[in-house]
Amino acid sequence: MPVLTIPVTSELVLVMDNGIGTSGQQLKKNRIYKYLKTSAENEDVFSVAQSLLGLQEKTNLSIQRNDSVAIEEE
Repeated sequence: MPVLTIPVTSELVLVMDNGIGTSGQQLKKNRIYKYLKTSAENEDVFSVAQSLLGLQEKTNLSIQRNDSVAIEEE
């Protein structure tokens, strides 16, 4: 049975270093930018993320893109 995937939402997540916890584990803080165009190219999203990182005080650990899709039968 063939299925279709339909883009629903997309968001940019900047994972930032938030120090060290009392047990020695690394703490992280996510900066989430919602309402990305689902059709945006990864290179463009990465370029925007690089620009946003220049405005952050904390050290960046990773750049992520979260996409949600609806799955429907053809």
